[in-house]
Amino acid sequence: MFAKIRHIAMYTHNHAAVDKFYQTVFAMRRMTSNTLDETGKQNTNRGHISDGVIGLAILSRYAGMQSGMDHYGFEVDDIKEYVRRMEQHYPKTMIAKGLEYVPFAALRSYDPAGTQFDIAQANIANVREGYNQSGWDQPRWINHISIRANDPGQVAEFYEKIFELKEAETYRDDGSICMTDGKVKLLLRRRDNSLYRGLREGLDHFGFKVDSLEQTQKDLDDLAATDPHSPSGRFVGGNGKKNEEDFRGCCLGQHFIADPDGVLIDISE
Repeated sequence: MFAKIRHIAMYTHNHAAVDKFYQTVFAMRRMTSNTLDETGKQNTNRGHISDGVIGLAILSRYAGMQSGMDHYGFEVDDIKEYVRRMEQHYPKTMIAKGLEYVPFAALRSYDPAGTQFDIAQANIANVREGYNQSGWDQPRWINHISIRANDPGQVAEFYEKIFELKEAETYRDDGSICMTDGKVKLLLRRRDNSLYRGLREGLDHFGFKVDSLEQTQKDLDDLAATDPHSPSGRFVGGNGKKNEEDFRGCCLGQHFIADPDGVLIDISE
């Protein structure tokens, strides 16, 4: 496979709570160091965490950045070939250089739904520490990322042409398309004008495969009993019921929650 999904990034005002949540419930562990803290300076105690394959960057939110999932990223075999494919098939799409201080990003671009992604090649500039290592296997791991798109077919074609993702099995006849890099799935869901949240294109949620739903729920309950910043699966407010129904429409999830900052996560066994 020419490319594999290796990265998810989110911004939060609740770094300690969110970081603790993913490490405690999903056994993710530190893979990089020296990311920026709330002061805008590199902090040796901050870094990306990982499930052994996907690096999760929990980034401090500051002016100009929205909370929640911000972008994700691919590791490619040949970054020059990636650029060549983009120039051939999507010449009007802009490509930006990655920030020098981040541990995973040689380039940044976006898909037809506007979803931004980083591009990196192992063992070159802007790729360091755990992103250059083989990783590990563990019983709880990120198995899919979901993107909302006005035209899932157009977006699927982009990922097939540029990254050689293949279409996975079809789950239901709702216009969704499921692509895969061979391990992690990319679920492309249609926009929905019945709710405000559904009108947005771009990153929607991500999901974990776990060894036991029962034990994972127990771990969530144990965390909730000891931590006031524990996650909440409550969908309240005027759009709460609609948002919950929409989230439960994900064909890859069995249990639906949110992390301490409200990022939607589903879990399947």
